[in-house]
Amino acid sequence: MLSKANLWTNRKELWTDRKTTGTIMGASALANIDKGLHHLFLSQIETLGMEPVARRSGIVSQLAPERGRGSAWMAGIGPDCLMTVLDLEVEGAVDLTSCGPGYFCLGIMSPSCLETMPRPVSAPGPTGLVMYCQDAGSYAYRLKPRTPYVSRSLCFTPRFWEQLAFDRRSDGDALLERFATAPQVLNAPHVGAMLQRLDARTADAAATELHLTALAAEAVACLMDTAEAEGQAEAARGSSEAARLARDARALLERHLDAPLTLESIARELCVSRSRLAATYKAERGRGVAEELRDLRMERARELLAGTDLPLSEVGRAVGYPRPSTFATAFSREVGCSPAAWRKQHRL
Repeated sequence: MLSKANLWTNRKELWTDRKTTGTIMGASALANIDKGLHHLFLSQIETLGMEPVARRSGIVSQLAPERGRGSAWMAGIGPDCLMTVLDLEVEGAVDLTSCGPGYFCLGIMSPSCLETMPRPVSAPGPTGLVMYCQDAGSYAYRLKPRTPYVSRSLCFTPRFWEQLAFDRRSDGDALLERFATAPQVLNAPHVGAMLQRLDARTADAAATELHLTALAAEAVACLMDTAEAEGQAEAARGSSEAARLARDARALLERHLDAPLTLESIARELCVSRSRLAATYKAERGRGVAEELRDLRMERARELLAGTDLPLSEVGRAVGYPRPSTFATAFSREVGCSPAAWRKQHRL
C-alpha cells in the first residue's frame, strides 16, 4: 500500500545549504518545483510578468506595481501535487490561457476565481471548499481589473490518481470520478481550516514543508474516507433496488402465470434491460427467471389438479400452456408423471 509517508517522496532537493536565505531568480527558481507541475502555473505567471523567486518551499512571484498588486505562492508536494496560494488584483484586464494535462483540484476560492473556471464547479460547502476535475487541453479566461482573486488550492495530476488506484487495486478513472463527486468532502472543516492558514509569508519557514505534506495527506485521506463511505451508501442503495426489482419480477410472474411470458416482455414491463433483470434476479433469488417461472407454473398446476375439476386442457392454459400436449410434456418432465396420474394420486 502507498503510505502517507511515501506519497510525497521523490521531491527534488534544491537547497544544498539550508542556512542560506538568498533567492534564485528566473528559470533557476522554477527548478524548485517538479517540471511535471509547471503547466499548472507557468504560462499564467509569465503572462502576468511575475518573476518566480525560489523560497525554502516552492516559489513566490510578486505582481509588478504598475500591473496591480499581490502575489502567487506555488509549492510542489511530491512530483504530482501542487499547492497554490493566490492573492492578486490587476489594474487592467488580463487574458490568460491554461493548457496541459487534466488535473483534480480541491481548494477555497473567491467567487471571482470560480468565474474563471471553464465549466461550473461544485458549490462551496460550509467551509468554502470546492473541487473540480479539469480536462486535458486548453481554455482561455480573463482577469477583470481591480477585482480580488483569492484562492488556496491543491492540484493533483492524473499520475497521482493512477498511482493511488494501483495501490488500491482499482481503476484510476473510476477512483478519480468517485473523489470528484463525493459531496461530503466539501464539509471537511479541518481541511478547509488548514487551507485557510496558508500564507506566502511562511514560504521560508522551516516547518512549512511538513505542514504542506500534512495538508495534502489529510486532504487525500479525507477524500478517500468520504468516497468510500459514499460508495458503501451507493452499494446499500443498489442492494435495496435489486431486492425490489426481484420482488417486482416475482410478483409479476405470479400474477401472469397464464400469459406467454418471456424475459424480454418481463423486462419491458419493469422498465429495465434484459441483462439487468437476468443478472439481478439470479443474484437475489439464486435462480434464473425462466426457472422460477417454470416452478411457479408447476406449483400452480398441482394446486389446480388436486383442488379443482378443471379439465387438463384448462389447467394447462391457466399456467401458460395453451396446447395440452405441451403442458403434459412439461409437467411430466418436472414432476415425473403425467397430469392425469398426478391428479389421481393427489386428488383432495
